[in-house]
This record gives sequence, C-alpha cells and structure tokens, in this order.
Amino acid sequence: MINNQSIIDEREVGKTTYLYTEAVKCKSMGLPLFILDSATEHVEKSLLKKFIKTFPDSIVSDMREVNNVVLGKLSLEEFVMNYQNFYPFNEIMQSLKKTMCFDLSFFLEKGHEIYELTGEIKGYRYYRNLYNLLAQQIILVLMLMEKEKIINKDCMVILDEIEFPKTDYNIADFQNNISFLGAVHPENAFGTFYQSFDKINSLVYRRRKD
Repeated sequence: MINNQSIIDEREVGKTTYLYTEAVKCKSMGLPLFILDSATEHVEKSLLKKFIKTFPDSIVSDMREVNNVVLGKLSLEEFVMNYQNFYPFNEIMQSLKKTMCFDLSFFLEKGHEIYELTGEIKGYRYYRNLYNLLAQQIILVLMLMEKEKIINKDCMVILDEIEFPKTDYNIADFQNNISFLGAVHPENAFGTFYQSFDKINSLVYRRRKD
C-alpha cells in the first residue's frame, strides 16, 4: 500500500532526527531500505552520515558522472522502457541485501561552488538541474524495480532535503506499492512529485525529537 509522507518545515526543528529514527525502525524490522540525502557536506546534520556510522555495512553510492544522468536527455517514455540500462539499476542489483544510501550532494554543491567563485548563474543552474534530474532518475528506477517485483514491495525510501523539479508529468504515476518518507524546507517543496505526499503534523516529529 502506498504511503507517501513528508515533513515540510524550517531548519533546526527535528526533521532529520525524525527520519533517522524511522530509518532505524525500518532496519530493525528487516524492511528493505533506501536513503537519499543531499546534505552530506554538513556531516553533523547529515542523515546519511549518521546512518552509516550506526550501520557501517550500508552501501553508499556517490554518483558524480554527468553522463550517467540521462533522464533529461531522453523522453520519460524512453527512459521507462530502457531503465535497466541506466544508473542506478546495476548498483541496486549488486546491493539487494544491503541498505543502499545515495549521496546526491556533489552536483548541488558544485553549483554553489561555481556561483560563489564566479557569480555565474548559468553554471549554477546547470549543476542544480543535474541534481534535480538525478533525484528523479533514482526514484523512477526504484519505482520501476518495485513494480516489476525486482525489489520488495515493503521497501521504504527516505529522502532528506531532496529537491524535485516542477514538471509537466508526475513520476508518482509509476508508483505501485513502494513508499516514501521525506523532509524538505518549504522553499524546496514545490516539486511535482511532492504533491503526492501527505504532510506529517509538526507535533509528531518534534515530539519524537524530544
């Protein structure tokens, strides 16, 4: 059963702590788990860093190759038909019995770095677009793998500060049983995919933090 939930709130209110607690709960129950995090440069606040410190047998995929982001180069239909040829299908297949964590910080931080050094908005937007496309591409592959019963329908995908673009399609249309739990700042919650999420009441996760 699909169960997409999101925390849309400001910084320093306990979002990542709540996600970490839920990730540990999934792990303890033996549920297949995937974690996507774009804030790994901030080690002390990173869900991914905290999780792999607790569970060092987790697999981390830190994709930095521009050519591996193909979603913007192909139509959505072409990608869906051939998704097994693209990142991260093989990486997931090689790690089916492990918790897989995706570090999406590289393109995001690269865009900020270029802007801070040169003030060039074009380069900033280029890398930020790559980051947005990469996030969608990973989620789509997970959805399609679950739909085709390659990964377990009870798997949970946890998203910490992952931005999705506003698009004229909704990748949620490809969702079968796989569920998502995400936390994102209000200014980054405009992405089309997040429209399929139910918002978690702030008292729930703040109480969990306490």
